[in-house]
Formats: sequence, C-alpha cells, structure tokens
Amino acid sequence: MSSFVFVGASPAVDFVNTEIVSAGERVDLLQSIDDFSAWLREAGLTQGDARAVSLREVKSFRASLRQLFTRLAKGGSVRRSDLDLINEKLQRGRGSFRLESKKGKLGIRFEGKERDPLFLIANAAAELLAGGDPSLIRQCEGRGCILFFYDETKSHTRRWCSMAGCGNRMKSILHYQRTRALRE
Repeated sequence: MSSFVFVGASPAVDFVNTEIVSAGERVDLLQSIDDFSAWLREAGLTQGDARAVSLREVKSFRASLRQLFTRLAKGGSVRRSDLDLINEKLQRGRGSFRLESKKGKLGIRFEGKERDPLFLIANAAAELLAGGDPSLIRQCEGRGCILFFYDETKSHTRRWCSMAGCGNRMKSILHYQRTRALRE
C-alpha cells in the first residue's frame, strides 16, 4: 500500500504533497532517493531516474514549489523568481516531446536521454501554471493539514484535500460544535 498522497490533480502538486502531517507531526515521505524513486513510479513519471539527482536537490525544489503554491493559495501571483527556478529545471531536459494517443485521449510525453526527474516535475509545474488557472491552487482547509490540490470542481469551491479524510473530519467537528451549541 502506498504511503504517498495523490490528491493534487498534477504531479507538481503531488510532489509538494510528499510532506504530510500525521498524528499532528510533519512527516517527510522522501527520506531517501529510493523513496523518491518510488514516488516517481507511483506518480506515473516512470521515465525519470531518481539517481540523476541528489536528495538535497529534490527537497530544495520541493520547498520552492511549496512556497509558490502557498503564495498562490493565499491569492498571490507567480513571481519572476518562480519562473526562473522552473525554467532552470526545464533546461535540464535533453530529449524531445511526443504527442501520443492513449485510450482515445491525446497526451504529450517527454522522451529524454538523461531522464532528469526534476525536469519532469518542472514540466508538470509549467503545464499547470501555463495551461491552468494558478488561482485554483488551494491548500486544504482541514485542521493541521498541509496538502495542496488543484481545484477542478465545476464551482471551484473544493475545500479539502479529500472528502474521505479532511472533509469528513471537518464536517464531524462542525456538526459536534453545532449540536453542542444547541444544548447550551
């Protein structure tokens, strides 16, 4: 069973979500390059080779993306330094893109020689920022939750990383508070 969380609707967001809160404590799910390799596989970025980078580089890039997503979730905007960071990682790619059809859907896949995973994550971030609406990057409203997601709902009112987790927990808390207030 996976210990990784895939609720972000983008590999770049799910990459940031490799830091979670469990039992009230912040937990880093990337303790080794092997962990990062497992995350790449589960995220569908199988063309990335985790050994092409250091764990320090991985965590530094994740921290930078977390700062960007935090700012966007609070209504801020993308800064020039964010673009420079992502562009620096995009320059690491050596290969070409291919347009492919899978199960009737068109998609773009990168075929690289060096298989730099930070390029693949930067590419996902670039696609999210350029092809989506950065203002729809949200941080979960669950108590103590630090996860992010891209709000793809029609009404753009998603509040929680998942309904099964934080959503139900918060609804239970609110229900308890309402019923307690009625009794007093």
